[in-house]
Amino acid sequence: MSKKEKEPSEVLADFLNYIDQCRRDYQAAHDAVGMEDKRLQDLLHGLEFAADENEKRRAGTKLQQSRRERRQKKDEVKRLELIVKFFDEPNPKNTLNKMRQLLGKQRKEEEYLNGERHYNNRIKE
Repeated sequence: MSKKEKEPSEVLADFLNYIDQCRRDYQAAHDAVGMEDKRLQDLLHGLEFAADENEKRRAGTKLQQSRRERRQKKDEVKRLELIVKFFDEPNPKNTLNKMRQLLGKQRKEEEYLNGERHYNNRIKE
């Protein structure tokens, strides 16, 4: 195996890390959408109770920024949702757990294969 090629364990680890990163990004985006939903009520009340035109404009600008941020995070949720939901189902979840176990076994095997090996005679003469 050339040095430029990745070990099978590295490819497997990259995949598992990708799935974990999808879960983290999905959860963060989902939480951000919820935060923007709460902010919407604050901004609407700010707009409702604005004292003058300048305050209404500022509130409108904040509202616009909030809606854009929410849309961006909502798109991220939708982008990752199928992957996250798939690996939350029982069979794929079990497969993912088995893949994590496989990764440990694969690393041990590669460590042995890439390490310094010695042969010990079985018969002592």
